[in-house]
Amino acid sequence: MVPAVGWGVALGVALGAVGWGLLVASLPHSAWGLGGGQATAVATVTVTRGLWSDCATDASGVTSCVPLISLITLPGYLQGSRALAVTAATLGALGVALGGAAGTRRRARAAGGALLLLAALGALAAAGWFAAAVTREFFDPQHGGVRYEPGPGLLLAAGGGALAGVGGGALLASARGRPERPR
Repeated sequence: MVPAVGWGVALGVALGAVGWGLLVASLPHSAWGLGGGQATAVATVTVTRGLWSDCATDASGVTSCVPLISLITLPGYLQGSRALAVTAATLGALGVALGGAAGTRRRARAAGGALLLLAALGALAAAGWFAAAVTREFFDPQHGGVRYEPGPGLLLAAGGGALAGVGGGALLASARGRPERPR
């Protein structure tokens, strides 16, 4: 017989899963940074930067993307944000799976909660690092490239990290209490 699942476990797993889903949805998102609409004599172009590609959309809605595959020429914040976001997504998946498995004991729930908290820290660090670098470049008068602003992909990662952190905290809180008796 499987023991009953408490509200803390259900809440922790649900919030952790939603946070992990948002983080995973932010990874391929092409708009972590939004470049302002650059008007030319011919058309207006909107430029976006994601973790994996730079894209440009013209006034007619046609989007053209260039993959960012060279590790040598990429800025450090982009490489670091990639690594942190992918690591956070992996840890989040492990945390949800470990914390939400049927019949898990307190130690497994605590480990799942701790993994979700680590995933939250990684996601928030990735989003914060990307946002800080984009903001610094935006206000730098010497910066000659496109001036990006934080975009929706960045907000997905930050929101996913926050929800994963709350879910991990709920799982950790549900693992506290008196020890379970063996059956």
